[in-house]
Amino acid sequence: MFTRIKTTFASLVLVGGIFAAGPGATSEAVAQSTASPVLATGSCTGIADAICTESGAVRGTVAGVVRAFKGIPYAKAPVGDLRFRPPQPAEPWQGILPTEQFRPVCPQLGSGNKVVGSEDCLAINIWTPAQRPAKLLPVMIWLHGGGNAGLSGAGSASGVVYDGSLMVERGGVVFVTYNLRLGVLGFLAHPALDAERPEKISGNYGSLDQIAMLKWVQRNIQSFGGDPGRVFLFGTSAGGGNICALMTAPAAQGLFHGVAMQSSVPTGCELQTLADSQQRTGTRVANATGCANASDIAACLRGKSVNEIVGAVSGLTDIFARVYGPNMDGHIFPDQPRKLIEARRYKSLPVIIGGTADETKTFLNAIGPVPDPTSYAEAVTKLFGVQSRDAILARYPAASFASPRGALDVATTDAYFTCTTRRVARLLTSVQTEPVYTYFFSHVLENNPVERARGAGHTAEHPFFFPWTGKFLQSEGERQLQGAMLLYWSKMAATGNPNGEGNPVWPRYDAKTDAHLELATPPRAGTALRKDQCDFWDGVTLPWPHL
Repeated sequence: MFTRIKTTFASLVLVGGIFAAGPGATSEAVAQSTASPVLATGSCTGIADAICTESGAVRGTVAGVVRAFKGIPYAKAPVGDLRFRPPQPAEPWQGILPTEQFRPVCPQLGSGNKVVGSEDCLAINIWTPAQRPAKLLPVMIWLHGGGNAGLSGAGSASGVVYDGSLMVERGGVVFVTYNLRLGVLGFLAHPALDAERPEKISGNYGSLDQIAMLKWVQRNIQSFGGDPGRVFLFGTSAGGGNICALMTAPAAQGLFHGVAMQSSVPTGCELQTLADSQQRTGTRVANATGCANASDIAACLRGKSVNEIVGAVSGLTDIFARVYGPNMDGHIFPDQPRKLIEARRYKSLPVIIGGTADETKTFLNAIGPVPDPTSYAEAVTKLFGVQSRDAILARYPAASFASPRGALDVATTDAYFTCTTRRVARLLTSVQTEPVYTYFFSHVLENNPVERARGAGHTAEHPFFFPWTGKFLQSEGERQLQGAMLLYWSKMAATGNPNGEGNPVWPRYDAKTDAHLELATPPRAGTALRKDQCDFWDGVTLPWPHL
């Protein structure tokens, strides 16, 4: 259930340098009593028109009806001895911190395999109404994609700015993006790093960054007009996959109250193990950096420059298993998320989960050309194993599609996205009373010939949450679809139910009908999405580790 924070102005008490809510009052009372900042620190005293965070004062930049705060540190820069360690609290500052520009992206491989970014990157960006709302608003936090390594790997990646102004203006929310450590700096696991921790674990630094960010939001977001009792996570690709892990992380329980996992490879509900991560990447990175035989491997890894460490083992892949990401270490992630959900060892919450009609069409190129039935059979063997090849070829015969490559596109989209979405939705509805809503995004951009050729590819839905950019204009149908999606998601964040505001009804998922919403122009409800194909994939064991 969505929980409203209950406080009164009289019951606010000073705890650890910030005001915390005491029992017995309403969040409306807090909102109405906090025209000036809720939080107070010595560094904020007497600063006019400032918002006070636990570390110091910030003042946003207004554009129209939206105020933006960019680059607020939520943790200390993880440099020097803090590399490959859990995040530490941000350093306080005096005066007003400039928030006109984003912080650098966390280090990652950019175009031409050039390393971009800075380790001093752990920052949060917040968009709010320019005028403080009368009541606290739901908070929507965007988890970006990029394979936990790069691509669109930042709350404000170079050339990819996830601008929250449209969601604030149309959805009536406080919108948040953030940076987390990526790739080797975010997820490297190695026995030498295990030895430094009392839990004897390593990796998951990026996941710990996410948890630190969520705790920062709980402590500070009320100052920005956000309701800490209504925090909604949504994201695509790796961002959506990471949500399933966070749902079952003990340290993240109660920090958010609803989620949307989008184009998210729901096999993210099963993580690589710590041993997998050490063997698949830890050893490779140590060898590639020349640290494998060092007397102090951990010190050697920390001594490498950003270029040396980030460029050692690329995290960018196509259809194959991700190189970097969370690992099941027995502590931060005690067991496989699927198992923890099955055992009801997580906090039940409203969920949206879905994907696009042509998920893998845009990133299957690593498998090589698939011009004929022979190469198609070879690709199926490489992707799914010889034990499943014949059954898959019989279910998806090349002759039934426009091309062998088209058959592979459909088979992999069903296997890794559409049907795993159904599997996770069925799992969740079997153990919780909170609602689950599934979607299938089938719209193909009408005025963009490049995207039209790619179909409704991986993450095709996420531009509909942000201001439209580029030279290709939205059609009227796309404007209406965008408006509908903004309202569906913001209503879900506010109430745990996406319906209302005159949109077509989005039916709650149940396993008997496989009810879903097709996001098309216009949106329409449906049942039994890809039923026969998904029944087939329920009997196929996907290769380990998963995509």
